[in-house]
Amino acid sequence: MSDKIQQERRHFLKVTTAGTAIGLLGGLSRGAQADQKVIVFNDSGGASAAAAKSGFREPFEAATGVKVNITAPAQVSKLQAMVDAGNVEWDVAELVSQEHELAIRKGLMQPLDKSVVDTSHLWEEARDDYSVVFAYYSTAMGYNKTKIAEAGRPKSWADFWNVAAFPGRRALRNHPVDNLEFALMADGVAPDQLYPLDLDRAFASLDRIKKDVAVWWKDGAQPAQMLLDGEVDFTSGWHGRFFALAKAGEERIGVEWNQGMVKRSWVGVPVGAKNPVEAMQLIALMINPQNSAKYAEGISYICGDPRAFDYLPESVKPWVVTNPAVKGRMVTANEQWWIDNLEVAQQRWNDWIAV
Repeated sequence: MSDKIQQERRHFLKVTTAGTAIGLLGGLSRGAQADQKVIVFNDSGGASAAAAKSGFREPFEAATGVKVNITAPAQVSKLQAMVDAGNVEWDVAELVSQEHELAIRKGLMQPLDKSVVDTSHLWEEARDDYSVVFAYYSTAMGYNKTKIAEAGRPKSWADFWNVAAFPGRRALRNHPVDNLEFALMADGVAPDQLYPLDLDRAFASLDRIKKDVAVWWKDGAQPAQMLLDGEVDFTSGWHGRFFALAKAGEERIGVEWNQGMVKRSWVGVPVGAKNPVEAMQLIALMINPQNSAKYAEGISYICGDPRAFDYLPESVKPWVVTNPAVKGRMVTANEQWWIDNLEVAQQRWNDWIAV
């Protein structure tokens, strides 16, 4: 990190900790708050919510005097119910992967106020008229480094499927998303040729590994914990969970980035939100490079502004999927395909996993 960036970062943290209003927030005055206003950011929860406290909530509260409550989980079905009932509890809503486009299609999101939310520095793929990406993350392969020597660690999903050459207990998520892509890559489909997904070929590939999967996990905390407990030797998992352990000093967990699935978490303001002005200001802060880097220090997820990477500590950079050395080895999920085909894929998965 350059001296200039370090100086800017120290200055940013200093002013936000002191509670001085930041220009990007539109100059909202603490003194103007006769009664403290409260807004709600609905997050996916877990490690993300913990990182959001230091990355977003605390700087925003210090700068504006507006309190931020963080709730979970992120569910477009619940958002739909609130909008339909005319009682929207969330001011800022996280929309995970393909759900952001689904929410837009259903008319659940209001357009961003571009005079407040500056999207000009974001990658085109990280912005639209209703939402912005605040967190790039991934589903990748994790393994226990102390149990599995370097030569015995799978380097691809074809290796993961190859039980004879790479023995060990395996785990995969109990869900079609990502697993269908993994199954096709294991069967020899090139990453740039995955979509549209061939369901017959994917499930035929899954048939070959099914009996060798010790655990079909459902909760995001499971994969890392199973690796630590020795319940499995390698597993798919959201990489932020693996990072959280490494950040805490746990050295047993490793990650194979090759053929991992890059995902995007978006934020926007729901139709009917009670505090849309402050909600837009919070979103602006969430994609500010310094704030995004601070959030990434807690979970290794980062926004779509390439400048944010420069504010990261060196220890965090290898864990961020926007790092060119990492992202170039991964596959970007086709969210559009999943919006159009999730219902069919989910029903087929449910039937398959039940047998």
